[in-house]
Amino acid sequence: MDISSTKWSSSTGVTTKNSQQTQSTFNKYKSSTSNVSFSSLALKLKDAQRSIDSALVHQKTLAWGGSNDAKSAPLNKQQVAAARWEFEQLSKAQLETIALDPSGTFSDVEKTAAYEQWHVLDQMVLSNMQRSSLKHGNLNDAVESFEKALHAHTQSFSTLSKGMISDHYAANAQSQFKAAITESGKASNTVTSQSEHYYAVMVKDIFAGNEPDVLSGVDGMSLSNVSKSPFEFLTQEDRTLLAGMYEYADQNDIDFEYIKRLASDLGDYRKHNDGKLVSNFNNGHFDEHGHQLNVSFTAKDQATIDSLISSNALSSSKLDQGFVSFITEPGLGALSHVGSYEFLQHMVEVSAGVETSISADKFEVFKGFSGKEERYVMSASEDVFVQSEPDVVCKNGHCEVTEKGRQNGVTLAKDKETLSPALDLKTESIESLIQQLKNTETQESIWYQWLVDD
Repeated sequence: MDISSTKWSSSTGVTTKNSQQTQSTFNKYKSSTSNVSFSSLALKLKDAQRSIDSALVHQKTLAWGGSNDAKSAPLNKQQVAAARWEFEQLSKAQLETIALDPSGTFSDVEKTAAYEQWHVLDQMVLSNMQRSSLKHGNLNDAVESFEKALHAHTQSFSTLSKGMISDHYAANAQSQFKAAITESGKASNTVTSQSEHYYAVMVKDIFAGNEPDVLSGVDGMSLSNVSKSPFEFLTQEDRTLLAGMYEYADQNDIDFEYIKRLASDLGDYRKHNDGKLVSNFNNGHFDEHGHQLNVSFTAKDQATIDSLISSNALSSSKLDQGFVSFITEPGLGALSHVGSYEFLQHMVEVSAGVETSISADKFEVFKGFSGKEERYVMSASEDVFVQSEPDVVCKNGHCEVTEKGRQNGVTLAKDKETLSPALDLKTESIESLIQQLKNTETQESIWYQWLVDD
């Protein structure tokens, strides 16, 4: 992941400042021209399509040649920009209908705006093809990949699509790709050294300078895994992602503790086999009186989570969507999380290349939890659920058959009565115990201390 600074964000064309300037331009001019309603635009599209169909039947060639003749005054750029704003949500096929309209249904301003917007959409397709091809390490493979993708792209063009491009379309696209290869080569040494630097920063901050091997959480809370730090279960992809976060944080004056807390939550998720070994707290926990317990997020965190889930950033983010889904489920994440949901949302948006909902300035100084009330909300049901009596109860290593057990014919062997029941380190009860007995400040497990305490 390449997360460096606001400079990184601007390379995607998305910065707060630029976005506001562009929007203000649209707001200023969008009402001056071409401010047609959706219904009237639909009618105009239908009329233009009839004219295009008639022209095609009579085998007339429809090709973009510019909207102005030599004697006409140049088009007002502001009016064209306003018309493009009106056409932002149209498909390429609809834009072709407007740009190549032979009937005069659409004005020159509208036709030019449609032509420009069509090429904006097409350039996005070409840019994605470039990025995909540049992933090939070998230069010849990259060029071959792009040429194949470009050929498939042009072959998919309809008759009207072909009328929107020049004879030099493919040659120009290939020239752009060669320029992209050149720029990529120039930047490779700088990017590599910078990436290595922030990877080292990540190792120093999270692993105290000594990076361990990646541990697997498939076996769950086995004896070998239970005392391990969540950080040790971070995958190589996780560590590279976090290194990018450190680069971004360093250039935006963000306290590294926010990243370390997020890394702890992510590592804990990996430690439990990507959350598969963690039971949902809200699926059956009771207090000593038989009231069912329910845990939820604070109002502040829930608002942040709702904003994150409803945004379009998540699908484009480099963060593991399974992890985000896990940590934003109250029965799974409310009790266990140690990181900030606002920072999680911020990094999802940054890695997706979209405008952030919260400024990076908010994370300049780390602010932890003053108490459990800032981490989660616990409530109990009004109804009391009576749990059935077990057949056997054990206390301090001594097991006895209950009245119900005797009625069911349960007996204990003499040599088993005083033996401690087997400790299953994969049961939900032990799992819950370990989760709750964690020092949220140091992230160190303290379960073993509890086991030896009187």
